[in-house]
Amino acid sequence: MERKVAEEVKRDRIPEHLVTKILLKTPIKSILRFRCVSQSWNSLITLPYFIKEHLANAKPLILRTENPVVSLSLLPDSEGLDRSSQIEFHRPHSFEIVASCNGIVASCNGVVLLRGRYREFDGSWRLILWNPSIKKTLYLPSPRSCASTVTTLLGLGYDPKSDDYKVPRIVRLGNSAEHPFVFQFFSLNSGSWSENVDFFSNSLENKDALRSIFISYYDNQAMVNGVIHWLLNHRDEIAMEMCSVATEMSSNRWSPLVPRNNVIVLTFHLSNDTFGEIGLPECFDDTTKWVTSRTISVFKDLFSFNVFECRSGSYNCEIWVMEQYGVRESWTRLYQIEMLHIARPVVLRSNGEILMAGYRSDRLVSCQPLTHRIRDTGLELSTNGYAAYFVQSLALLDK
Repeated sequence: MERKVAEEVKRDRIPEHLVTKILLKTPIKSILRFRCVSQSWNSLITLPYFIKEHLANAKPLILRTENPVVSLSLLPDSEGLDRSSQIEFHRPHSFEIVASCNGIVASCNGVVLLRGRYREFDGSWRLILWNPSIKKTLYLPSPRSCASTVTTLLGLGYDPKSDDYKVPRIVRLGNSAEHPFVFQFFSLNSGSWSENVDFFSNSLENKDALRSIFISYYDNQAMVNGVIHWLLNHRDEIAMEMCSVATEMSSNRWSPLVPRNNVIVLTFHLSNDTFGEIGLPECFDDTTKWVTSRTISVFKDLFSFNVFECRSGSYNCEIWVMEQYGVRESWTRLYQIEMLHIARPVVLRSNGEILMAGYRSDRLVSCQPLTHRIRDTGLELSTNGYAAYFVQSLALLDK
């Protein structure tokens, strides 16, 4: 089929606009081979317009990985998550993922941000942008300052206005709460890092709270409305929360937390490269809930806040969504699910079910939030594993 189409085009029997339509419906592997047909085809396929149109027509799949990132699986969002149709991707050659760092930082438009070490360089920490669908990697240069600092906040997002992928990075200068932060972000268009020291204290209202936040490998993040979000804990709470999760996973018994209102959602706006904060539901401002875990995610294109509370030996998972972005009063409880074990919501599926990671410590389950029915998918995914919607795209092909 591919050879026949190529021959027809060489004979000028297919108009260019029809070629574009055909290619947009062609699998990525075939598109990449078609680049060799002619110079005009290669120019067409690498046009930003074509790459964007292909992305707009891509079908969402589910990206899943485990520690360390040896390979990634793409699963169709079918009823049973059919593993016979999954696509395997192997990590870039010579790129070492350290298990404690979870490898994948984020993904966006089919591009994955990975963190690890390259043996062929000096063995220091590196960041790369990787599109596994086209097997293309872009090595990010090291920042001018704090390049060797491992414990940082990282994110990945795409700004459609500037047609630019950006990687924000936040580093604390030292362990003391008095030490400032360094704010940096990498722009793929410019190929360089921008830097602004102690950006927090100069731009945000909640300075005292921000001074006491704890930056760890596993700070939960989500991107919605052109904004990257991180859910951060204060230093005194993170230790108790990690103890509670460890106790749950090892003995299936709950070790209660001291209730605190020590959670902050920090935001990075991709359009203007600024930080901000976003308010969580007011009902969680009191000290009456025995919360064991909190996460953020994206459900139905809305920013979501997920809370696990212990109730007489079982768990209650509440999923809240912000119906009007940026308006604290618009938080609405979407689901309340009773569970026997703690798990982390990762993907809201097209059939209305929710994929949850870490059930019984390492199971990936699909939960029907209305009936509370929980079905084991037969796949493993720990609480720190990665799962998200993903598309096969041509992103980075023109870079």
